[in-house]
Amino acid sequence: MNVSIRSSVVRVAIVGLSAVFLSACGGEQETPSTADAQAPSIPIPEPQTAYLTAVGGEVQFQAGAADVGDPLSDHEIIDIGPDSFVDIQFGDRAVARVYGQASVAVWMSGVSAERSILELVLDSGSVGVNVSYLAQGEVFRVRTPTALYRVTGTRFVVSTGEQDEIAVSEGSVTVLPPSLDLSQLMETEAAADEVVSDALVGLGNAAPRVGAGEQAAVDPLAMENSDKLAAQLADKLRQIEATAAASRPSLVQEFLDIVRATRESMSDIVVSQPAPSAEVAEKLAQIDELRLLPVPKDPQGLSLLESEEISNLVKFTLRTVPQNSDIYINGLWVGESVYRGVLRASDSLSIRVTKDGYRERRIQVDRARSEVITVQLERLPPSISAESFVKAIRADDLATVRTYVQEGGSVSVRTDDNIPAVVLASGLIPVLRGQAPDLSYHREILRTVVAADADLEAAFIVEGTTFKLLHATVLAGVAGFDVVDLLALFTDAGADVDGTIVLEGEELTPLAVAVRWALFTGETQEDLLKLLLQAGSSLDVAISFNDELLTLKEIAAELIEGGDLVDPELIRLLRLAGVAS
Repeated sequence: MNVSIRSSVVRVAIVGLSAVFLSACGGEQETPSTADAQAPSIPIPEPQTAYLTAVGGEVQFQAGAADVGDPLSDHEIIDIGPDSFVDIQFGDRAVARVYGQASVAVWMSGVSAERSILELVLDSGSVGVNVSYLAQGEVFRVRTPTALYRVTGTRFVVSTGEQDEIAVSEGSVTVLPPSLDLSQLMETEAAADEVVSDALVGLGNAAPRVGAGEQAAVDPLAMENSDKLAAQLADKLRQIEATAAASRPSLVQEFLDIVRATRESMSDIVVSQPAPSAEVAEKLAQIDELRLLPVPKDPQGLSLLESEEISNLVKFTLRTVPQNSDIYINGLWVGESVYRGVLRASDSLSIRVTKDGYRERRIQVDRARSEVITVQLERLPPSISAESFVKAIRADDLATVRTYVQEGGSVSVRTDDNIPAVVLASGLIPVLRGQAPDLSYHREILRTVVAADADLEAAFIVEGTTFKLLHATVLAGVAGFDVVDLLALFTDAGADVDGTIVLEGEELTPLAVAVRWALFTGETQEDLLKLLLQAGSSLDVAISFNDELLTLKEIAAELIEGGDLVDPELIRLLRLAGVAS
């Protein structure tokens, strides 16, 4: 059975001299899977180096720039964006692919001279692992806020989300409470007592396992109960160690009672699930195809591409135009926008690049070499005309609007009377004609058009006056209509809060329009003013006030001093914008 995982950071903790994988229970000695039975036998763990071997999509390195082929330093943190991934190879033992959105930290330390642990601390995202083989004493684990997964096999995927899942294609994964760190407990002085060590081994053997071809989820409540008991085990071992030998038997008995209760509680923590989802199945297929690259015996801190011990490796980079195009190599998805990987020079590559609204491209590379390939896609003509797009906005036809946008249709089109489509979708035109705005328009249509990079600064003319969208929104707001959501949508999308239009002979920004109206009517629309100030509107614009030309900053200072402005939040924002106390 398999267990999934929940959270918001994916960290890779390589505990041990290496990057290798976990073993069975108790003492956690690895039993090789059938596929790996012929792997070389290593008596004790050997130092391993973790390498960055592939990057797909948006990835950032907190410690500074890193490239494919580079060794990863201890505590290296990698932030992985949505629809992105990184491949990390741990010596000649294993390779892991971490899927975004996630963050990976690579830690290396040892439990003892005879045992090393590779630990993936996964708070969010997904990780798939393909283990070649493990030496005696080498251990691999995945830790999440929910559970600790000990790997006794080679290929599996752990995913976080509303329901954490773990799927195994080969080998098995043991599911433990996060506080039940058997490796650490077996290293305690108390574990030298054969009764204690046998109990710990038995506890590990009793833990539920997710086997090949299975999928499971963790019951959070059952795991919470089991973890509380597991935490008591470590406390009890510390009590045993701090107690004189003659007084230990009673504490050992208490320890055995907790072991028994923990063992019983673990039977409920794993819930079998049906076949894995299509997404998990695809990730399992990707993990099955991951292959280890040759690594040097003496890394010397060098990139795989720089080591004199290794030849026949190349750095291959593929970029797409436009960005966010999906890249497939040899039938497997390898990210969006850009792919970088260390490959064997003998590898042949079947490349496919796709994006909605564009013609697919395929490229065949017979032998990989160190190069950068840019693949430019040709836009397909939309099946929906610009005229039909405008009609769909008027008819509140969201499906047609979305199809037009997805096919790459331009949202910068205008109506027959030269009104931009985004302005039409806002429903604000009637306001500029002295009427009530039509705020019944489907707001999702407007959001779709705005998200498609509509020109929010496009000028348009209504009854002889030139307007811009943000000014029209403010005019509707000062007229008493609820346009706060509209204003927030436009400012969040990057509308220029300091753009100007000419009204009654004065060049006004949206904030100046709102202030001028308040001075004229005595009605202050605080919500509009706050939004505009929060969006960074300048107070250095000058308008006529009491037969003087004053800046908005000077006007605000006078209104505050005269008691005409009393809203504390508005006053705070004005102070932050530079209005004198």
